[in-house]
This record gives sequence, structure tokens and C-alpha cells, in this order.
Amino acid sequence: MTLARQENTNMAKKTKPVFGQLTLTGELAVDWMKAGTEVTIGKVEIGPIGAFEQYNIPEWACERSGDIALIYPSNGYENPIMVTQRSILRVLEIWCVDMESQGCKTEVVKSGASQKGVLHIDENQPTYQFDRDESKGKFAPYTMTKVTDQN
Repeated sequence: MTLARQENTNMAKKTKPVFGQLTLTGELAVDWMKAGTEVTIGKVEIGPIGAFEQYNIPEWACERSGDIALIYPSNGYENPIMVTQRSILRVLEIWCVDMESQGCKTEVVKSGASQKGVLHIDENQPTYQFDRDESKGKFAPYTMTKVTDQN
């Protein structure tokens, strides 16, 4: 086999992640959105589940229709936070539109047979808290509140 042919064969193989917390399947791990989650946002990706094939998306999330989001903390050592709740997705998408209008870099990335929208926040990364009124049951809508600095 020639070197060029060997390189093409190697490039055609699906690559496994090298960095990040890996699951037993060799895919990158995600955390789930929970009430009280506070995160400084570095990047947001929104798209269909098929656009996140490098991540270990749980089966129950794969059975849902529609888009999901991954919120990447500014601290690169933390796992992305998977969002499936419609109440957060609506607010998060509107927030992404607002951030794009304020000059944040956005792009559409093709991943497998799907596409996802990506918002990059390179400077002044905001911190948000995601909460819900648990007294209203497990399907109570979430809120997204900016955390202000206490300086």
C-alpha cells in the first residue's frame, strides 16, 4: 500500500476523541442540565442529535424529536452541558440571536448528515444560572438568569 493510499484510508476512519472525559464507549461525556446549574458560557451549539455524534448522548434524549443544545463552559476542563428542555432551548436560541447581533462569532457546522449552529463567545463570557420552580412539578419551565458580579 502506498503512503498516499494509507493516509487516505486513515482519514476515512471515524476518529475518536483524544481529550475530554470519555465514556466507556469511547465517546465524549456530557453533563445534563439540572435546576441550579450555573455556568460561564464559552460556546453554544444547537442542532439535531445527529450533529453531536462524538458525544455520548443518552438513549432517552435520542428518542426525543427536535433540537438539543450543548453549552460549553469557558473552563475547558468541564464537560459540556446538554440541554433538552424546550423551555431552555427557546430562551437559549433567542439569547444566541441577541449575542450574534452584538458581534459574537457564529457559524453553521456540518456534522455527519446534520448541521448545527455554533455561537462562540471569545471575550466577556457571561455567567448564567438555570433554574425552575420545583414546587410546580418535574415539568416546570426553566429560567435563564444572568449572574451579576458582586465586585
